[in-house]
Amino acid sequence: MGVFFDYFRAPGDREAASACAEGPDDAGFATVWVKTIDPVVLLGSAVAPLMRTPVEAVVGHPRFAHLVTSPEAESTWIVTLPDEVRDALADASRELLAEISVPWSRAEEFYGAADARHLADFLDELAALAEAARSHGQGLYCRMTL
Repeated sequence: MGVFFDYFRAPGDREAASACAEGPDDAGFATVWVKTIDPVVLLGSAVAPLMRTPVEAVVGHPRFAHLVTSPEAESTWIVTLPDEVRDALADASRELLAEISVPWSRAEEFYGAADARHLADFLDELAALAEAARSHGQGLYCRMTL
């Protein structure tokens, strides 16, 4: 058992929240699925170098992991990612994402089990999702499921 993360793009918070029960992929939203990379701790530490800002500033943004579904839900939640995060991912080159993945793979939250190449692949997919979201005037979201 574990926590699953569906990163997806949607036109707005209400539309994103509508994907809580069935999942964003089933709701028709483009999705990147991952098991271990939560939006707050791990994604925040990957995005901070892209934004050239401390991780505390990234995760301190009011729209970073802002809950758009009920806080009383027991096993599934959807949170926002700020447009600044979307844009930093969309603007990043594959080379930069691969470069960032090396130190990111050593984050203690990965418990020594992360592979930099797999992380770079995930960031590539997320960057493509971010680029599509920006070109369609959409936001990035994450559905977390226990």
